[in-house]
Parts: sequence; structure tokens; C-alpha cells
Amino acid sequence: MALLAAGVAGTGVGFGGETGPGPAAGGGFDVTAYDVTMDYRPVERVIRGVAVVSATAAGALDRFTLHLAGPEVRAVSVDGRPAGSFAQEGAKDLVVVPARPVRGGERFTVRVEYDGAPGDGWLTTESGGATAFEGASSAWFPAHEDVRDRAAFRLTATVPRGWSVIASGRPGRTSGATTFRWAERDVDPAHLAVSIDRFTVERSALADGTPVVNAYAPGLKATTGPLAARLPEVLRFLSARFGRYPFDSAGNVFVHVNDDGPGTAPQSRPVYLGAGNATYMNLAAVVHEQAHQWYGISAAPRQDADVCLSECFATYATWLWAEAKDGTDLDDRYRALVREKKPDPGFWKELYRSGGTPGFTVYEKGPLALHALRRQVGDPAFSRLLERWPGAHRGGYAGWPEFEAFAEQVTGRELTDFFAAWFRGATVPADAYLWPGRLRPAR
Repeated sequence: MALLAAGVAGTGVGFGGETGPGPAAGGGFDVTAYDVTMDYRPVERVIRGVAVVSATAAGALDRFTLHLAGPEVRAVSVDGRPAGSFAQEGAKDLVVVPARPVRGGERFTVRVEYDGAPGDGWLTTESGGATAFEGASSAWFPAHEDVRDRAAFRLTATVPRGWSVIASGRPGRTSGATTFRWAERDVDPAHLAVSIDRFTVERSALADGTPVVNAYAPGLKATTGPLAARLPEVLRFLSARFGRYPFDSAGNVFVHVNDDGPGTAPQSRPVYLGAGNATYMNLAAVVHEQAHQWYGISAAPRQDADVCLSECFATYATWLWAEAKDGTDLDDRYRALVREKKPDPGFWKELYRSGGTPGFTVYEKGPLALHALRRQVGDPAFSRLLERWPGAHRGGYAGWPEFEAFAEQVTGRELTDFFAAWFRGATVPADAYLWPGRLRPAR
């Protein structure tokens, strides 16, 4: 996803097809844990892996599907028995027929051995390393992607000497300088990432002891190190507005895939894919991606139609930062943007449409709409809303209609017409909603 001219873009969720609300919606089983062991050779660009997937069947299963794109599956077993059969079908379906059907409610374990070139979303860096784009877990291990399905995750990754592996979650023990371990207690595979390069790695901790890992691909530390150094300040700022930091590890990963590589926000540790492009690799990008840890990752959109719950709020976080740290008058910014964009019909496209995907309007119209909401309900009510939503949906999924109802409950205001004008409408809002409170320009 290309960075926008405004200098900030990110991916809390992808802009792909619709996904269901959780394991009950389909998929046949609920994954409880992934344990992935892999060996990656950067020169050959080949991965060799063994993944153990633990799950509980929702109903009787005589077959089930995991997702793996790229590597070839060599062997599959279910509860220690070789699978009756398995086949890789289509772009990434791994269809497994167990030797005996799995009973409904039964816990079972799948072991998959695979090797070959990783699939789409596994990106090589200019320094010879690689990074898995957020949302591309099936490029490097078999994942359950039919539904939103959080699970424990463990990674043991071996690379040649001189290379390092940085992933989501807490760092574990390193063996012989070539084997790296990472673990996350509860994560959607869509929110995972792994990066391999000749990293310079800095380890520290936040004031509460939360471990921090910042990693820099070759040639990037001089320009991005000062940004990483401000991470404690950024997280304090965001915690004061959105509630406590939702994870038990933090940090940043700076790599360079190409000049258009976006910032992404996998759980606990954003990855900046174009970190060598100083035009966009700035502090606002760090604020944006870290804001996704609250809005987009911990409290995640249920479907792509709900992506404003991720991107609108992460972009508005950079507005709040500019207001607090740089003294930016957000009312003046708002008025200037309205004047500039009023003649542009494309700017005013819907931020939410059931069954649709809003696209890039979330980065421009989105923060404008949230600032209008702030002036509509007043600062105290808006601040309560910003803080309570991530806490109320921590570790879960929610849709935009739920946010509308939550906003009315928290602010004590009837907002149906406001939301219709700003978030569901595709034209310039009527003046009553375009200029709420003190936003109305002087005549």
C-alpha cells in the first residue's frame, strides 16, 4: 500500500475480501495455538518449516482446510497419525483428510512439514533480507484464515550466522546466535509479521518493564534511530488518550523494500517497509502505526467495511500528536481542508458502507470526520469515547454500527444524523454537521 501524500499511511487490516466475525461464523474449528519452527536461507530465498497447529473442532470434521501459499507441503499428520490424504488446492488451500474423523468438541493437533519459496506477501529487502507483509502469514506457515481466529503463537527460526529474526511478540532465548525465538499469547495470524536481515538490534524496556525491541536493517539506524528513541514518549502519549498499552512487548522494525513501502502495524511491533525513504519515514508514521496497537489490532475491525475503526483513528492520532507536541490548531487545519476539498466529489466517499470497502478516503476524510465528531460532542465526551472503545473491545472484533451505538451511549448524545452525514454519506455534509460547535467560520 503506497504512502499517501500526507506522509502517513498504515495497515491495521487489509483491504481484501470480507471476513467473518469469529470462529462461530464458519471454518469448522478454532485454532488455539501455532508452534512454528523454520529455517530460512536468505541467499537461496528458501524456507523449510514444521508447523504444529492445535485446535478444537466446532463440529465433526472429516476434512478441514488450512492456508499455505508458496512452499510445498511434504507431510501432514493429525494427532500423531499420518493424514489419510492432503492436497494443496487453488492459490493457498491445504485440504487435510484425517485418518479418522475429528469429533465435534474434540481437541486435535495438526503437524505440517513444508519447504520451498515463500508465497505472495513475502518481500525481499534491498539489503538481501526478507519481511512478511502483515496479513500474509500463509506465505510462510499454514494458518487458519477463514475467520477471525486469535491463538497463541510461538516461533523458532534459524538463519545463517550474521542474520537476525525479528517477529511479533516477546523475544525468547537465542541459541548459538543463529536461532531466534518469539512468542505472543493471543494473536490473529492476520496481525503477525516476521523480518529477517542483518539487523542492528537494540533492546530496552518501558517504565513498567515491558520489553522493547527496535531493529534496523543495514544503513537505516542513523536516520530511524532518533525516531525509535521517542517510542516511550509516543506510547505514553497514546496511552493517556486510548488507555493502557494493550500488549506485553513493543518496538519497531525498520527495513527497506522500496521507496513506496508502507508502514504496517503487526501486533506489538510495527514494520516500516520503506524506512529508507526519509520523505515518509518520519515521526508521524511512527505515531500512526503505534496507534494501531489500540485501534486496529487489539480492538480490531470485524470486516473490511469497518476499516475506519482502524485507519480513521490512527490517522487522527497524528492530528492529536501535532496538536499536543507542535501546537497545531486543529480547527484551522480542519477549515483549510474543508475549503480545499469541498469541490472534490471523490474526497467525500463513504467511510462506512455495509458490504463495501472504503479505500483511501479513510486517511483524509476520516480524521476530518473525527474532528467534527469531537466538536459535535465536546472535548470531555470525545476523550471518554477515545479511551473507552479500545478497552471495551480489547482482544476482540467489532463493527462500525457497534461504534455508533457505543458513541451515543458514552457521549449521551443522539448522533444518527451526524453519522449518516459524515460516515455513511458520500457528499459534503450539511452545514449543521460540517461546522459543529466552534468550527463554524466567522462571517
